Amino acid sequence: MDTVYELNQVARILISLVAIALIVGPAKADFNATHATNPLWTPHARFHVVWQVLHNSCISLVVLYLLWSPSPAYFTHLYLAAVLNYLWGANFVLTIIAMPSFGGSLADVNGIKPFRFRISQREYLVDTNVFGCIILMSLNTAGVFLISAP
Repeated sequence: MDTVYELNQVARILISLVAIALIVGPAKADFNATHATNPLWTPHARFHVVWQVLHNSCISLVVLYLLWSPSPAYFTHLYLAAVLNYLWGANFVLTIIAMPSFGGSLADVNGIKPFRFRISQREYLVDTNVFGCIILMSLNTAGVFLISAP
């Protein structure tokens, strides 16, 4: 096999892993008593979280289609798939920036606990959503850097 093909295969796999994580992760985190069925949330807020998860999942299915369907625009499809994944990360960051305007928070008291990291004698807490975003966007970026023109 040639190197360009192998690099593009690795890129497709990395970008696919991000798309799959964006289907599975939010569904697991949000379709439960901390979000979609949380009795403390208003029904309309629960509606929006389900809508958001389903919307993101559908976009991720489009990403997977672009990556793995045969196409004469194969090279363009690789970049388009990566851009669609980046939109998720960009909107996540924009929402964090906008949180003060709507009283938002990264986590609820009854939600997923932050990751705890210990470096030397210090303990660090990192929000699970932020941690996930950094990991997924890093994988996506690695995939983009591996894309090679035929």
